[in-house]
Amino acid sequence: MKIEYYPIRGRGDNGSKFQLARIQDEAGNMHKGAYDQERHFGSEDELKKHLAEVLNLAEDTISVSKMNL
Repeated sequence: MKIEYYPIRGRGDNGSKFQLARIQDEAGNMHKGAYDQERHFGSEDELKKHLAEVLNLAEDTISVSKMNL
């Protein structure tokens, strides 16, 4: 599953982490409420692991990329 995400940068103790403002999969689903909007991520790998858990998917079936708004 391809997932695009919109990050909110400058999070965490030293500002190097990001939060999710929103996500959208290739079918246009936003999965609102399925993921932890308060969680901070240090990398896309951390993001993929979290999304795999909350969307009940294998981590290796998910690809993530930033949204171009």
